[in-house]
Amino acid sequence: MAAFTQIIPLPTSVEMVEVLVARSALGLALELSLNQVQLEGDSEIIFNALSKGGMDSPSYGHIIKDINHFSSAFQCLTFSHTRRIGNKVWMEEIPLEFESVYFADIP
Repeated sequence: MAAFTQIIPLPTSVEMVEVLVARSALGLALELSLNQVQLEGDSEIIFNALSKGGMDSPSYGHIIKDINHFSSAFQCLTFSHTRRIGNKVWMEEIPLEFESVYFADIP
C-alpha cells in the first residue's frame, strides 16, 4: 500500500483531475516496483475508458494513452470505478506502525 500527495494546477474538469491522478499513481507504482496494481476512482467515465483501453477526448485522451502505455509495465493492472463514498481509507488496511502517522494527520 502506498500514498502520496500532489498539487495539481487548476484543472479544466473533474475528469482531467481523475486522469492526472491515475497517471501519477501509476508513476508512483512504477517507482515502487509494484507489479500488481488496482486503481480506483469515482469518475465512471474515466474508469470505464481506462478499463476499455482508451477514449477520444481532445482534452485528456493523450493522458489516457500515457496510462495505457504504463499498463504494459505491470503484471496485473485493474481499473475499478467506485462510488464517491468508496473514496476513503479502510482502517483495517493501514499497517499498525503507520496508524499514529495517519491519526496525527487528521485535523
